[in-house]
Amino acid sequence: MRLILTLTASGEIGLPIQHNHLLQAAVYDLIEQPGLREFLHQHGFVLGKRRFRLFAFSRLLGRVRVDTAGQQMFFTSPVNLVICSPLTALLQELGNSLLRRGEIRLGNNHLEVEQVGVDDYQVRGRSLTVRMLSPLVTYSTLENNGSRYTYYYSPFEPRFSTLISANLAKKYTIIHGRPAPEEDVRIMPVAVGKRDMKVVQYKGTVIKGWMGTYRLQGDPELLQVALDAGLGSKNSQGFGCCEVVEQPPAAL
Repeated sequence: MRLILTLTASGEIGLPIQHNHLLQAAVYDLIEQPGLREFLHQHGFVLGKRRFRLFAFSRLLGRVRVDTAGQQMFFTSPVNLVICSPLTALLQELGNSLLRRGEIRLGNNHLEVEQVGVDDYQVRGRSLTVRMLSPLVTYSTLENNGSRYTYYYSPFEPRFSTLISANLAKKYTIIHGRPAPEEDVRIMPVAVGKRDMKVVQYKGTVIKGWMGTYRLQGDPELLQVALDAGLGSKNSQGFGCCEVVEQPPAAL
């Protein structure tokens, strides 16, 4: 399930080019229940060595001009922000908070909440085409001569699909409390070019991810997890949110 926020301002909305942390802070600020906010922010759902917050959000969507020299972006309202999660209680909390406050703060900007839409899209078949609304990230921590480093995969490497499938299986286990279907999910680039590779700085860490359009094939329940919880890693930092472009009819 997802919330689609339409936000407005009286003038331009100025943000630093690297503003994922501001979007994330805005989401956490909307969680008014202290216990829920602390759990998601400080702990999350633990499976093995990984922690999952089970929510993702898009980039800020709208008309924008970029001041490269000043490292600023200026959006013209209205703008949209998509927040997705399989946690109904979380989305209800966010929605109620948005409607009660009527505004959201992004950095120094106070934006009016014009509309809060709800999309409960249900996967029917074994194939989806999705467009990324925030970069898709998958990586491994490797070692070279005793030094550890992070390697970010591109959609054109075989490990890209393998790691994303394994990540979806872990999210499924947390959401449903049982092992995921054994079948792997395949993810294939449909319309992905060099310009879709994005380098984001998040609180001093360089993260590489990919926009673009992808075809997903696999068990419908796992595809639903991809839509609701996000694809790949670092979802709660503003990565892996996607929208459906095409879904074939379900088999009779």
